[in-house]
Amino acid sequence: MEYKKLLNRYIPLVDFIADIIGPHCEVLLHDIVDVENSVIAIRNGYISGRYLGCPLTDLGFKLLENKSHLHHNALINYRSRTDSGEKLISSTYYIKDEKGELIGMICVNILNSPDHLINKIPREFPVNALLSNAVHADDTEEVTESLSTSLVNVVDDAVKKVISKYNISAERLSGEEKSAIVQELRENGIFKIKGAITKVATTLKTSESTIYRYLAMK
Repeated sequence: MEYKKLLNRYIPLVDFIADIIGPHCEVLLHDIVDVENSVIAIRNGYISGRYLGCPLTDLGFKLLENKSHLHHNALINYRSRTDSGEKLISSTYYIKDEKGELIGMICVNILNSPDHLINKIPREFPVNALLSNAVHADDTEEVTESLSTSLVNVVDDAVKKVISKYNISAERLSGEEKSAIVQELRENGIFKIKGAITKVATTLKTSESTIYRYLAMK
């Protein structure tokens, strides 16, 4: 496949970035065509526990859904978190083919602690000067990505993140609130994942047919 050949050209860049920043930096190359086995190159995977063949993240699915790559080249310095609760500062670069179609992403995740590089760079220093047309995340934002090792965890984290905004248990959510949650999950691309409808229905304490009905609403 031609897109595979193009993606493979970015594999040396994974090592290059990791060697520059150091062992507190995880670097991954994602194939966004095969979302279930998305990670095709990785360095310092011990940071998140991920490995070759791990799936795309919840944020990755959201970026696919909102087609951010059509307007930007990268998403810079947003918050992320590993399954074990480790906090990181992350950035994603969009890899596009000659037609401008998104085929992959390079993701850089740096441990967010006073001992590591990300906190030693003055804010006025133009670290991202070469990444023109990039979106810069707000420092006040909460965690925007969960670095999970399985699609089940990706769905689970995404659902919990949306439900947490309501500060009540799933049993107490109204039909209108559940519908709003499903719409937000749809906008985040979660229903691109096989089995997501079953998982969401279970978490929201409702039926799969009800989830399909919510999805049919505009």
